[in-house]
Amino acid sequence: MRVGLGVTVWAKGCTAGHLDGIGVYTRALWHALNNKAQQADAGFSLHPFAFGSSLPLLDCGPPYRLGERFSVHALRSTLLGAQGKLSKNVAKQIDLFHATDHHIPRLKATPVVANVMDLIPILHPEWAAANLRSLKNWLFTRTVRSADHIITISEYSKRDLIDHLGIAPECISVTPLGVSPEYFERIPQPSVDRVLSELGLQPGFFLFVGTLQPRKNLTRVLQAHKSLPAATRRQHPLVIVGRTGWKADKLLTELDALELRNEGRRFEYLSGEMVRALLQSASALVFPSLYEGFGLPVVEAFAARCPVITSNTTSLPEVAGDAALLVDPLQADSIAAAMQEILEQPKSTAQRIERGQERALRYSWDACAESTLDVYRHISGRRT
Repeated sequence: MRVGLGVTVWAKGCTAGHLDGIGVYTRALWHALNNKAQQADAGFSLHPFAFGSSLPLLDCGPPYRLGERFSVHALRSTLLGAQGKLSKNVAKQIDLFHATDHHIPRLKATPVVANVMDLIPILHPEWAAANLRSLKNWLFTRTVRSADHIITISEYSKRDLIDHLGIAPECISVTPLGVSPEYFERIPQPSVDRVLSELGLQPGFFLFVGTLQPRKNLTRVLQAHKSLPAATRRQHPLVIVGRTGWKADKLLTELDALELRNEGRRFEYLSGEMVRALLQSASALVFPSLYEGFGLPVVEAFAARCPVITSNTTSLPEVAGDAALLVDPLQADSIAAAMQEILEQPKSTAQRIERGQERALRYSWDACAESTLDVYRHISGRRT
């Protein structure tokens, strides 16, 4: 079985110098699948494909170019049907195509498996760019429905696909994400101390990791932290790691004020090792997102033995289970109460850390790859 893997978002992220969640997923899935493909009895091979005018060399090698712009392909194929020439060229190379991102091609004679992480653009258009929003959502819906099978990352997202796009349950498979092994590895304390010294931090801060955008709910995290007693805010400042997204002007002003009060710090970008050092040093990761298809930072924090405060909505209770403090993300006082509980009930916090470690061990990229292979085998109609 020759499998084509869509790597468009991965390629774009490498060109830009920053991988988003889908890029991280695609790269991790490639490596996990590629390890399996090297086995003597694997019975499948991987071949990268991407849309783009100038594609970088990736870990998986140079991708085969499907076209210059996915938006042009999607509009044309939606209105006129699958392109014959492209379909023939792809069919010569692969037996099945897996679109790991939202760049889902229409192909004749080649079955397409498509990842749909969530339906945020449709369910919450206010969080997406307004430019051509209606057209983009129409194209997104049509391309998703054109796929032969859908892979999503949580039971919550599966229900959204059934309820809002009318996808048949049997056409959707859930393959949870994995956590990279380095999150389980303890960074030596001298190295952690060097990171903290470089950043001007002391252990015990509250940590927020995520893009500055409305969905991540940082405004209420700031409100919650500001409501804590002054002595607590000074002893347990709020540390934010995240690049600037959209609708962030007010947030940036509030972050400047936070730093002026000496009650927190904001870093736009830190290396993966530095973030892991922060997770090992934080009182808790505060992640009360308004919507997540999965919420990988929660599991990464579990692996790093960092307590977690997260939302009691969307996919987050499914992923976190009883290993995190669940809060109402719309209530700053609920977030603040959880912060206080983390600090005031160390025994309960320690128990949740142990449950988090156990839970994180369930999520591996190898398991994700094996579940994905099961989908390939089912769709291709043959077992290997």
